[in-house]
Amino acid sequence: MLVDSHTHLLRLEISPEDAVGEAAEAGVGIVVNIGTQIEDSRRGAELAVRLPNVYSAAGIHPHNAGTHTSADLEALAELAESPGIVSLGEVGLDYYRSEWSKEVQRALFEEAISLANDARLPLVVHSRQAFADTMACLGSARVPVVLHCFEGGDREVREATERDYYVGLAGNITYKNNETARVLRLINPDRLLVETDAPYLSPQPLRGTKNAPKNVVHTAAFVAERLGYEDEEFAALTTRNARNFYGLPPEV
Repeated sequence: MLVDSHTHLLRLEISPEDAVGEAAEAGVGIVVNIGTQIEDSRRGAELAVRLPNVYSAAGIHPHNAGTHTSADLEALAELAESPGIVSLGEVGLDYYRSEWSKEVQRALFEEAISLANDARLPLVVHSRQAFADTMACLGSARVPVVLHCFEGGDREVREATERDYYVGLAGNITYKNNETARVLRLINPDRLLVETDAPYLSPQPLRGTKNAPKNVVHTAAFVAERLGYEDEEFAALTTRNARNFYGLPPEV
């Protein structure tokens, strides 16, 4: 069994129910839905209560940093106590595409880190072309951290490893000349997660199409081959890692 450790069920072209069903048929037994603002985080919390083997994270994406309010932060703190919410995220910094200033993004990120510390929930972190500032802000984090959709080379992997952070690998790891693919062996196996970030970043065999949770099998197969694992062995490893990171119940 595999876990899609980061997906956006509410942005897919099919219903969450159908997406989860298709994933289960492909061998993906658990799906973690990720929030990007208060409204979809609330709906994600509802999904986690309603759908078996679905969990959710609540967060405010850096793309939404400039529109959040103090009421949103209060709502996020309330959501952190909701059944089915297993993480705060995604939160972080995006210096590639976000229209908001670095200062505005960092202010929100620091608030989110503080909330995670108070709620004792792990952090799902978005970092794009902002690695140094991301790591500086995370210096105050006292909870587990995953660097979602990880992009980086030797230096970034080593710093993440030194901090004992989890590393989420999405479909872009399968793309030609991907920098992280060349340094996979530097990542601590006990901190590896696989994800889709669906509907984005479809893995190479499906590139150009909309992604879905079931497609995490392609990313897992690629990484397993690169690291010399059998597919079932790698699935067991990354499933255990996801359970540990998110605090999911043990398999019965």
